[in-house]
Amino acid sequence: MDGLTVVLTYEDGVIAKAVTRGNGEIGAVITPNARTFINIPTTIPYKGQLILRGEAVISYSDFEKLNDSIADVDAKYKNPRNLCSGSVRQLNSGITASRNVQFMAFALVRADGVDFKNSRKEQFLWLSRLGFESVEFVEDTGETLSGAVSGFADKRERYDLPCGQSLGRTAKFPRDSIAFKWADEIQETTLSYIEWSASRTGLINPVAVFEPVELEGTTVSRASVHNISIMEGLELGAGDRITVYKANMIIPQIADDLTRSGVRDIPKICPVCGGKTEIRSLNDVK
Repeated sequence: MDGLTVVLTYEDGVIAKAVTRGNGEIGAVITPNARTFINIPTTIPYKGQLILRGEAVISYSDFEKLNDSIADVDAKYKNPRNLCSGSVRQLNSGITASRNVQFMAFALVRADGVDFKNSRKEQFLWLSRLGFESVEFVEDTGETLSGAVSGFADKRERYDLPCGQSLGRTAKFPRDSIAFKWADEIQETTLSYIEWSASRTGLINPVAVFEPVELEGTTVSRASVHNISIMEGLELGAGDRITVYKANMIIPQIADDLTRSGVRDIPKICPVCGGKTEIRSLNDVK
């Protein structure tokens, strides 16, 4: 699921706290907003402490309805993930309630006194009996794993709920699980030119400006190349055919240079102050 990770805590059968994942250690408390999620139970029959982790998501159909109601093109939301993230963090719970946020459980953190027979399936079934919705799952073996992944890949194109391109790194998922990373969406375009952008510290960084393409629901036309070493590795030159993608579905990056015409036109004069430039190396990076 591609939205915002939320951890719910129930005490004595009542939702007591909801927090976002934040930076992995410190998150934001969103308990009043979580109570407005359209598919979570506010009370459950289990009276012990229950802690579960899941993804807050907004469906494509609800996302499109909201965007259709916004007349100003520039004010429309770019994708369901950004809309969900903003909705969950709203100071006004009424706004959150109007966005039809859903919660899909994907990990049971704590439920004292319940025997799940060392089975994730039993955990999901138990949560279902309490009234929670969970991510779709299948029982699998090594022999059938490839077919199961292919099946989810096919379904992903038809899901009304957004599915993430990148499912995270080490500390962001349980160590006894495997996170499958869907291939990034990649588009081919033409590099128009390299723009040299001066920072406050005096560094001049190359920025690739290319013909606009659609990536992950937004139009992109620029990507930071970071330094000259990366440019040289890509043999990047104006007019080259390049492929681009969004790292973590957010940051535009160049995946490859299909033409590789070579680096040229490195400025000898600073575009801001007019002073002479020089190339310096730090840890073999220019």
